[in-house]
Amino acid sequence: MAQVRKTSAFEKMLLVVGLLVLVIGYMLINKTYIAEGSALSWGLLQTIFLWMLMVIFIILLAIGEDIKEGILIEQLEEIKSLKDSILKGKKKGNRLVK
Repeated sequence: MAQVRKTSAFEKMLLVVGLLVLVIGYMLINKTYIAEGSALSWGLLQTIFLWMLMVIFIILLAIGEDIKEGILIEQLEEIKSLKDSILKGKKKGNRLVK
């Protein structure tokens, strides 16, 4: 059965920061493009490249956080199943002794 997990405060903050980077970055790049007279320059290309790197970094950070949470949930389920099997083993052992 798949568990539905809640989003953490870090993930919510990451979403807000990511959206702000997307919107503000696009607006600033568009403003620079218009100010330079619709011409492509090295400065504009560098700005676009760095903006794209920031967006990719935020996406990778979100993916890493999701993977980490998934691994923690799997480990928690495994620990619970180990605990249950140990407790069942102890109960069976106690019955044999009595």
